[in-house]
Amino acid sequence: MALREDQQGASGAFGFIPLFVGTLMISAIAMCIAAPVGLMSAIYLAEYASPKVRSVAKPILEVLAGIPTVVYGFFAALVVAPMIRDTAHAVGLTSASSESALAAGLIMGIMIIPFVSSLSDDVITAVPQSLRDGSLSLGATESETIRNVVLLAALPGIVGGLLLAVSRAIGETMIVVMAAGLSANLTANPLESVTTITVQIVTLLVGDQEFDSPKTLAAFALGLSLFVVTLVLNFVALRIVKKYREQYD
Repeated sequence: MALREDQQGASGAFGFIPLFVGTLMISAIAMCIAAPVGLMSAIYLAEYASPKVRSVAKPILEVLAGIPTVVYGFFAALVVAPMIRDTAHAVGLTSASSESALAAGLIMGIMIIPFVSSLSDDVITAVPQSLRDGSLSLGATESETIRNVVLLAALPGIVGGLLLAVSRAIGETMIVVMAAGLSANLTANPLESVTTITVQIVTLLVGDQEFDSPKTLAAFALGLSLFVVTLVLNFVALRIVKKYREQYD
């Protein structure tokens, strides 16, 4: 049986599944934004842009990575979340909340675009030029060469970069607090308020707590589960990147 937040604090019962589902939902929305945009921008910068355009566009894109997450969260809370709520209400979706997983996921996706783009650009430019020349000499167009040769050769590195970006999205806290809320709801509706494991850890550890109190022990358990998830993702990503580098260095 699901417990409300006040019931959780009173009874000392804490549910992991709503937090895990909320984390996956927000991270999935973020990657749906960051993966295609970041990959397409990397392909453009690596294969189509002139050196002059690349020298200007790449630093501008990577400036997004230097913006504090609290700024992204503030923008999401004041602009994106209300806009999503008003749009949903206008089309008859009255269940839309002022804080939603969709708002947090969209802004988080924008935040990690430079991360995906930079990693993808590095592995694409590392593909040997001889592979491109061989494809072009066989009559393939430039777009066919990129799609069928370059991307396939760089695929292990791209996948490794995407897995690292997922780890970055899973660990984000500030944007979720300000845009998605603190409610641990078990829902598949991205227009409703949800929260993530990292946010719940912060919530549980606020204030003076005994070391062996239910809240403290629950926070340690959530931290351990998050550590295991991110460790597995980073291990898989590093293994893929290592295999890629052994093949093309």
